[in-house]
Amino acid sequence: MRLHILSISMLGMLVLAGCPKRNEFAEPPPPSVSVKDVEPQAVTVYDSMPGQTAAVNVVDIVARVQGFLESQDFEDGAIVEKGQVLFTIDPVEFQANLEAAQGKLSSAVASRDLADTTYKRNKELFATQAISELEMLQSEADLDLAKGGVEQAKADVARAELDVGYTKIKSPIAGQMSREFVSPGNLVGPGISQQLARVVSLDPIYFYFNVDERTFLQYQKIDRSMKAKNKDARIKVSLELADGSIFKHEGEVDYADNQVDTQTGTIEIRAVFPNPDRMLYPGLFGNVRFANKRESAIVVPETVIQKDLAGDFVLVVGENNIVEIRYVKKGPRVEQGIILEEGLEAGEKLIVNGIQRARPGAPVKIEEQAVPQPE
Repeated sequence: MRLHILSISMLGMLVLAGCPKRNEFAEPPPPSVSVKDVEPQAVTVYDSMPGQTAAVNVVDIVARVQGFLESQDFEDGAIVEKGQVLFTIDPVEFQANLEAAQGKLSSAVASRDLADTTYKRNKELFATQAISELEMLQSEADLDLAKGGVEQAKADVARAELDVGYTKIKSPIAGQMSREFVSPGNLVGPGISQQLARVVSLDPIYFYFNVDERTFLQYQKIDRSMKAKNKDARIKVSLELADGSIFKHEGEVDYADNQVDTQTGTIEIRAVFPNPDRMLYPGLFGNVRFANKRESAIVVPETVIQKDLAGDFVLVVGENNIVEIRYVKKGPRVEQGIILEEGLEAGEKLIVNGIQRARPGAPVKIEEQAVPQPE
């Protein structure tokens, strides 16, 4: 009997031991996030327009006299100064023409001097009635003719000197040379071979671009406002190159076309940039940038902006540390981040770190207030 009672007791204990404990769910703590107080700040926004560089001066080098090209006096692509000799044409023929002209001038001078002496003598003789009036008039005419011959001979000498000078073909501007288009030994000159090379100026350099009517009117007002204070004031611009870098020298707008293109609704504008290091070459593409300063703009890091079917949004921490969603309208990109035109107000707490753990309508724990470090 005692054995039976013991077996029942042990069975009861086994049954009790096999019963599972009651489930007790512990709610996880709210995720930690970092926030940044939204504060308006002064930023610079750049309006960017595409365009292309162009040389201020482009000169085709040509021969002004006909002759055989004797030498090329520059290296292809070299930087040259104004007045530097670029080509030499064989001067022998032109030097001979100059000497012949000088000889004719000497002869003409001698003839004039003789005519002058004759005229003076005949004038004295005519005063004493030793010669007729006809002879007097003839000597006067001979003198005038001789003087004309001298002037003609001087002109011939001057022309021959020019021709000799033209055998040295010089650069009319400072700039960079192209390669030579005609090799030494060829006959060049008017009617045979016109262009020998090309030289372009590099400093300063132009940048041409087109703007639409609205932008043109906007900057026209700015320009007139500046000129009302200083008539020599010009709108300053910067230049973004094709590789994304910013040209280190600031430029200024110096020209606008006198009419809007009716086909495109745009107007051609030109900016001029100093180019002392010859970094820019004619024909480069880029974007000219106009700086617009905003004194009060809400700027957020680009990494905090998310997107769903309804549009772009950011997350903020509201009352009782509950996450709230704010749909926003993105503006231009600036150095500090992205300008938000609408949707976010000053004083709100923007979630900048831990965004992936935050859910709209759920609580979070604010760990710290900080600006995220750039990745």
